[in-house]
Amino acid sequence: MYDASYYVSTITLVLGVGLGIKGMFDPMWAAQLVRLQPANDQAEGFGEFRSTFGGMFLGLHLGALTFLVFWGGMAGVAACSILAAGWLFTALGRTISYCFDTHTKHVHVLRSIAIEIGAGLAIAAWPISYSLKNAPF
Repeated sequence: MYDASYYVSTITLVLGVGLGIKGMFDPMWAAQLVRLQPANDQAEGFGEFRSTFGGMFLGLHLGALTFLVFWGGMAGVAACSILAAGWLFTALGRTISYCFDTHTKHVHVLRSIAIEIGAGLAIAAWPISYSLKNAPF
């Protein structure tokens, strides 16, 4: 019924959901993952990690996964395309930072760019495959 691209996108979305859950319930893990820390260990900083690296990841990936699995078709294509674009533009922003900002020339930054591009392309696998199969030409 579905090809490999559907499962690549689905598995990547499930991993994003997992990152969101982990970030929401373990904000110190999220802080370490992105190499940031709350200023003066203030509670608001932990809330920021829970909301952005937890809630945002969970909501976006779970939403796209829901559209893909339950509605499929163009709804799944649209949801996955938007999220994939978010990952790819995140990589673009990090690449610009790597090129122009001082003190960003670390292997961690390059690894993050590669992961973001990989996640974006993996989530986009189903929309690309679906669009090619259903193209009017």
